[in-house]
Amino acid sequence: MAIAVINDHSIHYETAGVADFRLRTPALLLHGNGENMHVFDRFVPLLSSSRGFVLMDSRYQGESEPLDPDAEVSLSYEAMADDALKLMEDVLGVTEYDVIGSSDGAIVALLMALRSIRVRRLILVGLNTDPSGLKPKTARAIKHELKLCERRRDGEGAALCRMMLTGPHITGADLASIICETTVVYGKKDECVRREQSEGAANAIPRGSFVEFKTAGHDVVRTHPSELAELVRSLL
Repeated sequence: MAIAVINDHSIHYETAGVADFRLRTPALLLHGNGENMHVFDRFVPLLSSSRGFVLMDSRYQGESEPLDPDAEVSLSYEAMADDALKLMEDVLGVTEYDVIGSSDGAIVALLMALRSIRVRRLILVGLNTDPSGLKPKTARAIKHELKLCERRRDGEGAALCRMMLTGPHITGADLASIICETTVVYGKKDECVRREQSEGAANAIPRGSFVEFKTAGHDVVRTHPSELAELVRSLL
Protein backbone atom coordinates (compact mmCIF):
# COMPACT_ATOMS: atom_id res chain seq x y z
CA MET A 1 0.00 0.00 0.00
CA ALA A 2 1.32 3.45 -0.93
CA ILE A 3 0.24 6.97 0.00
CA ALA A 4 -0.04 10.03 -2.25
CA VAL A 5 -0.76 13.50 -0.88
CA ILE A 6 -3.35 14.97 -3.25
CA ASN A 7 -5.57 18.01 -2.70
CA ASP A 8 -4.84 18.05 1.05
CA HIS A 9 -5.79 14.39 1.39
CA SER A 10 -3.78 11.28 2.09
CA ILE A 11 -4.87 8.97 -0.73
CA HIS A 12 -4.06 5.29 -0.28
CA TYR A 13 -3.42 3.30 -3.42
CA GLU A 14 -1.67 0.18 -4.65
CA THR A 15 -0.66 -1.40 -7.93
CA ALA A 16 -1.16 -5.00 -9.00
CA GLY A 17 -0.34 -7.21 -11.96
CA VAL A 18 1.99 -6.10 -14.75
CA ALA A 19 4.27 -3.55 -13.08
CA ASP A 20 5.63 -1.80 -16.16
CA PHE A 21 2.78 0.36 -17.44
CA ARG A 22 4.77 1.05 -20.59
CA LEU A 23 4.28 -2.57 -21.64
CA ARG A 24 0.52 -2.72 -21.12
CA THR A 25 -1.97 0.10 -20.64
CA PRO A 26 -3.02 -0.06 -16.97
CA ALA A 27 -6.56 0.14 -15.66
CA LEU A 28 -7.59 2.27 -12.70
CA LEU A 29 -10.22 0.57 -10.51
CA LEU A 30 -12.72 2.79 -8.67
CA HIS A 31 -15.01 1.48 -5.93
CA GLY A 32 -18.51 2.55 -4.92
CA ASN A 33 -19.84 4.79 -2.15
CA GLY A 34 -18.69 3.82 1.33
CA GLU A 35 -16.49 1.00 0.00
CA ASN A 36 -12.76 0.63 -0.59
CA MET A 37 -10.37 -0.93 -3.08
CA HIS A 38 -10.91 -4.40 -1.63
CA VAL A 39 -14.21 -4.77 -3.49
CA PHE A 40 -11.95 -5.81 -6.38
CA ASP A 41 -10.11 -8.52 -4.43
CA ARG A 42 -11.74 -11.39 -6.36
CA PHE A 43 -11.55 -9.60 -9.71
CA VAL A 44 -7.92 -8.48 -9.94
CA PRO A 45 -6.25 -11.94 -9.66
CA LEU A 46 -8.23 -13.13 -12.68
CA LEU A 47 -6.41 -10.67 -14.95
CA SER A 48 -3.23 -9.70 -13.09
CA SER A 49 -0.98 -12.04 -15.11
CA SER A 50 -1.61 -10.04 -18.27
CA ARG A 51 -2.67 -6.56 -17.10
CA GLY A 52 -1.58 -3.86 -14.68
CA PHE A 53 -3.98 -2.24 -12.24
CA VAL A 54 -4.04 0.80 -10.01
CA LEU A 55 -6.44 0.62 -7.07
CA MET A 56 -7.26 3.53 -4.80
CA ASP A 57 -9.43 4.38 -1.82
CA SER A 58 -11.44 7.50 -2.68
CA ARG A 59 -11.31 10.38 -0.21
CA TYR A 60 -12.99 9.75 3.17
CA GLN A 61 -13.28 6.07 2.30
CA GLY A 62 -11.10 3.08 3.06
CA GLU A 63 -7.76 4.30 4.37
CA SER A 64 -7.80 7.66 2.56
CA GLU A 65 -8.29 10.65 4.84
CA PRO A 66 -7.74 14.42 5.00
CA LEU A 67 -4.38 15.67 6.20
CA ASP A 68 -6.19 17.87 8.70
CA PRO A 69 -8.74 15.73 10.60
CA ASP A 70 -10.47 18.88 11.84
CA ALA A 71 -10.96 20.37 8.39
CA GLU A 72 -14.48 20.82 7.05
CA VAL A 73 -15.58 17.80 5.01
CA SER A 74 -15.08 18.51 1.31
CA LEU A 75 -16.66 15.84 -0.84
CA SER A 76 -18.06 15.71 -4.37
CA TYR A 77 -17.83 13.51 -7.43
CA GLU A 78 -15.83 16.24 -9.13
CA ALA A 79 -13.31 16.36 -6.27
CA MET A 80 -12.88 12.58 -6.35
CA ALA A 81 -12.35 12.71 -10.12
CA ASP A 82 -9.66 15.34 -9.61
CA ASP A 83 -7.96 13.14 -6.99
CA ALA A 84 -7.96 10.18 -9.37
CA LEU A 85 -6.67 12.22 -12.32
CA LYS A 86 -3.80 13.59 -10.25
CA LEU A 87 -2.91 10.15 -8.94
CA MET A 88 -2.73 8.62 -12.43
CA GLU A 89 -1.25 11.52 -14.36
CA ASP A 90 0.82 13.55 -11.88
CA VAL A 91 1.87 11.05 -9.21
CA LEU A 92 2.24 7.93 -11.37
CA GLY A 93 2.89 9.74 -14.66
CA VAL A 94 0.71 7.41 -16.73
CA THR A 95 0.24 8.72 -20.25
CA GLU A 96 -2.70 6.48 -21.21
CA TYR A 97 -5.00 4.34 -19.09
CA ASP A 98 -8.39 2.68 -18.86
CA VAL A 99 -10.84 3.16 -16.00
CA ILE A 100 -13.18 0.53 -14.55
CA GLY A 101 -15.64 2.08 -12.12
CA SER A 102 -18.39 0.55 -10.00
CA SER A 103 -21.43 2.57 -8.89
CA ASP A 104 -20.06 5.91 -7.61
CA GLY A 105 -16.76 4.89 -9.14
CA ALA A 106 -18.49 4.76 -12.53
CA ILE A 107 -19.63 8.35 -12.05
CA VAL A 108 -16.10 9.43 -11.15
CA ALA A 109 -14.74 7.59 -14.20
CA LEU A 110 -17.13 9.47 -16.50
CA LEU A 111 -16.05 12.81 -15.03
CA MET A 112 -12.41 11.84 -15.57
CA ALA A 113 -13.06 11.10 -19.23
CA LEU A 114 -14.73 14.50 -19.61
CA ARG A 115 -11.56 16.18 -18.37
CA SER A 116 -8.66 14.15 -19.73
CA ILE A 117 -7.75 12.75 -23.13
CA ARG A 118 -5.45 10.26 -21.43
CA VAL A 119 -8.44 8.08 -20.54
CA ARG A 120 -8.47 5.46 -23.31
CA ARG A 121 -11.48 3.35 -22.41
CA LEU A 122 -14.24 3.23 -19.78
CA ILE A 123 -16.04 0.24 -18.29
CA LEU A 124 -18.83 1.51 -16.05
CA VAL A 125 -20.76 -0.81 -13.74
CA GLY A 126 -24.08 0.22 -12.17
CA LEU A 127 -24.01 3.78 -13.51
CA ASN A 128 -26.44 6.59 -12.80
CA THR A 129 -25.87 10.03 -14.29
CA ASP A 130 -28.40 11.90 -12.14
CA PRO A 131 -30.03 11.32 -8.71
CA SER A 132 -33.26 10.51 -10.55
CA GLY A 133 -31.53 7.33 -11.69
CA LEU A 134 -31.74 5.89 -8.17
CA LYS A 135 -34.63 3.55 -7.53
CA PRO A 136 -37.13 4.89 -4.93
CA LYS A 137 -36.32 2.24 -2.31
CA THR A 138 -32.62 3.03 -2.55
CA ALA A 139 -33.21 6.77 -2.32
CA ARG A 140 -35.31 6.23 0.82
CA ALA A 141 -32.61 4.06 2.35
CA ILE A 142 -29.97 6.72 1.70
CA LYS A 143 -32.16 9.41 3.27
CA HIS A 144 -32.64 7.21 6.33
CA GLU A 145 -28.89 6.63 6.60
CA LEU A 146 -28.32 10.38 6.27
CA LYS A 147 -30.55 11.03 9.27
CA LEU A 148 -28.68 8.43 11.30
CA CYS A 149 -25.32 9.96 10.36
CA GLU A 150 -26.55 13.41 11.34
CA ARG A 151 -27.79 12.14 14.72
CA ARG A 152 -24.45 10.56 15.55
CA ARG A 153 -22.60 13.58 14.14
CA ASP A 154 -20.83 11.54 11.50
CA GLY A 155 -19.91 14.32 9.10
CA GLU A 156 -18.13 12.10 6.60
CA GLY A 157 -20.93 9.55 6.46
CA ALA A 158 -23.50 12.32 6.05
CA ALA A 159 -21.48 13.87 3.24
CA LEU A 160 -21.31 10.53 1.41
CA CYS A 161 -25.10 10.22 1.65
CA ARG A 162 -25.77 13.80 0.53
CA MET A 163 -23.51 13.35 -2.46
CA MET A 164 -25.64 10.45 -3.74
CA LEU A 165 -28.88 12.37 -3.15
CA THR A 166 -27.77 15.62 -4.81
CA GLY A 167 -25.49 14.43 -7.59
CA PRO A 168 -24.23 13.78 -10.12
CA HIS A 169 -25.65 15.96 -12.89
CA ILE A 170 -24.08 14.59 -16.05
CA THR A 171 -26.04 15.92 -19.01
CA GLY A 172 -26.77 14.50 -22.43
CA ALA A 173 -24.37 17.06 -23.87
CA ASP A 174 -21.67 15.82 -21.49
CA LEU A 175 -22.22 12.24 -22.57
CA ALA A 176 -22.17 13.20 -26.24
CA SER A 177 -18.76 14.81 -25.77
CA ILE A 178 -17.04 11.68 -24.42
CA ILE A 179 -14.63 10.50 -27.09
CA CYS A 180 -13.32 7.25 -25.62
CA GLU A 181 -14.90 3.84 -26.09
CA THR A 182 -17.29 3.18 -23.22
CA THR A 183 -19.08 0.05 -22.07
CA VAL A 184 -21.88 0.38 -19.51
CA VAL A 185 -22.51 -2.82 -17.54
CA TYR A 186 -25.85 -3.33 -15.82
CA GLY A 187 -27.03 -6.14 -13.59
CA LYS A 188 -30.58 -7.09 -14.56
CA LYS A 189 -31.46 -7.47 -10.86
CA ASP A 190 -29.88 -4.13 -9.90
CA GLU A 191 -31.76 -2.95 -6.82
CA CYS A 192 -30.21 0.55 -6.79
CA VAL A 193 -30.11 2.06 -10.28
CA ARG A 194 -32.79 2.30 -12.96
CA ARG A 195 -31.98 0.35 -16.11
CA GLU A 196 -33.19 3.11 -18.39
CA GLN A 197 -30.63 5.58 -17.06
CA SER A 198 -27.67 3.21 -17.47
CA GLU A 199 -28.81 2.17 -20.93
CA GLY A 200 -29.63 5.75 -21.88
CA ALA A 201 -26.12 6.85 -20.95
CA ALA A 202 -24.61 4.10 -23.10
CA ASN A 203 -26.76 5.18 -26.04
CA ALA A 204 -25.85 8.86 -25.60
CA ILE A 205 -22.08 8.25 -25.69
CA PRO A 206 -20.92 8.19 -29.33
CA ARG A 207 -18.76 5.08 -28.87
CA GLY A 208 -20.87 3.60 -26.11
CA SER A 209 -22.29 0.11 -25.70
CA PHE A 210 -24.57 -1.54 -23.15
CA VAL A 211 -24.06 -5.00 -21.61
CA GLU A 212 -26.54 -6.63 -19.25
CA PHE A 213 -25.60 -9.37 -16.78
CA LYS A 214 -28.84 -11.27 -16.38
CA THR A 215 -28.15 -12.89 -13.00
CA ALA A 216 -26.37 -9.94 -11.35
CA GLY A 217 -27.56 -7.09 -9.17
CA HIS A 218 -25.81 -3.80 -8.43
CA ASP A 219 -22.69 -5.31 -6.86
CA VAL A 220 -21.30 -6.96 -9.99
CA VAL A 221 -17.63 -6.64 -9.02
CA ARG A 222 -18.18 -8.70 -5.86
CA THR A 223 -20.74 -11.23 -7.05
CA HIS A 224 -19.72 -11.81 -10.68
CA PRO A 225 -15.95 -11.21 -10.86
CA SER A 226 -15.35 -13.99 -13.40
CA GLU A 227 -17.98 -12.72 -15.81
CA LEU A 228 -16.71 -9.17 -15.46
CA ALA A 229 -13.13 -10.31 -15.99
CA GLU A 230 -14.13 -12.13 -19.16
CA LEU A 231 -15.81 -9.00 -20.48
CA VAL A 232 -12.80 -6.85 -19.62
CA ARG A 233 -10.50 -9.35 -21.29
CA SER A 234 -12.54 -9.08 -24.49
CA LEU A 235 -12.58 -5.28 -24.45
CA LEU A 236 -9.13 -4.14 -23.30
